[in-house]
Amino acid sequence: METLSFDLSVTSIFIGLISAASWLRASVIKVSHEEAMRIREREAKRRGEKPNYASVSLDGWDMSATFSAQSKWNATGAFFAAVSILIQATAQMLGSV
Repeated sequence: METLSFDLSVTSIFIGLISAASWLRASVIKVSHEEAMRIREREAKRRGEKPNYASVSLDGWDMSATFSAQSKWNATGAFFAAVSILIQATAQMLGSV
């Protein structure tokens, strides 16, 4: 039982590191105006529509696309944090049995 508890703790640590890396990525990711336009054109072409070129840029970064990318990385970080906590709690419960 101690080996399982230790293995779960180690797994929790590695998943926690993935969570931290995801949140770090979310804090620094930026999408350029040009890249955002390419993404919009690709999505519009896939749907058979005309692309919507309306955007707000700040220092060359597309705000909407940047917020969207940050949101995805934040969600990934939160997911891995939740998994890490769940595994750590399981390890603690098994260690006390």
